[in-house]
Amino acid sequence: MKVSPLFLMSPPRRDWALRGRANFKSRTAEAVDAEEARREWTALADAIVAAGGEVVVLEPGDATLTGMIYTAEAGEYFRGPQGEGHFLLPSMAAAHRQKEAAHITVFAEETLGLNVHRIQATWEAQGDAIRSVHPDSIIHTYGVGPDSRTSEVAYQEVAPLLSPQHIQIGFVADPWFHGNTFLQFFRSGQQQVMLVCPEALLPGEYDRLKSFVGDTPVVELTRAESEGYDTNALQVGDTILAPRSFSGKAREAAESLGLSVESMDLGELFSKGGGAPVCLTNRLWGLDVAEVPDEVRWSLRPRIEDHTDL
Repeated sequence: MKVSPLFLMSPPRRDWALRGRANFKSRTAEAVDAEEARREWTALADAIVAAGGEVVVLEPGDATLTGMIYTAEAGEYFRGPQGEGHFLLPSMAAAHRQKEAAHITVFAEETLGLNVHRIQATWEAQGDAIRSVHPDSIIHTYGVGPDSRTSEVAYQEVAPLLSPQHIQIGFVADPWFHGNTFLQFFRSGQQQVMLVCPEALLPGEYDRLKSFVGDTPVVELTRAESEGYDTNALQVGDTILAPRSFSGKAREAAESLGLSVESMDLGELFSKGGGAPVCLTNRLWGLDVAEVPDEVRWSLRPRIEDHTDL
């Protein structure tokens, strides 16, 4: 019996706009069309469900927040020693996102019934915690440069809680700002492939990364392919949900594992906002769909208006 993968997502408000402009795409983008962004978001949520997953909907919050949370950075679910559910809250680098944690706390505690913990160091969750050859093996990343987000010291707080196998890898934070902008794994059965842009890594880190993943096949991406967010395509079951810029090289890597690729039009959320399918989702590793209340399940209420009046 296959387990439905769960993804936390937060839809755009009708008044969503670019506020922080804190990444290389949003920094120079034109104003967004919030209604078109809502259609793009809905198409991604529908595609996740169609591929066999489920979307857990977090409302975007009031006007003091960003208007839409790119939920890859919303935190991390894990189970404690007695099987109890916990959620690690992020500590965001960008000022315009620092209020998100309080909003996420209410949802995690009151809707999902989880024990919530705040990370003290600057840490942006799944933006910099990349599952590698299997879910219990995590590559934690931190950047050095003007677009740095997660701090190097966060690793000591986070890594022991989330997985028994882990490594920390440093990267050049310009233009890259999260690990998921240059690193990704596709999997099928016992097979997997690593997609990585070596140019993004600090000196010596590529060799350490390859040693950590052993004999896993590696697809090396160019800077241009990385900036097209090849590594921000989302795997749901046997389907890869990818932005239009997904390269032929990345498509070939996915198809070599028997995976199908579905291209998504994300002109507002990605081309302007700077977040492709992985950025827009937070995989709730280990949470069962039976533990999620019906009122926040997208498959049961497949309209934004069913979850928010914003």
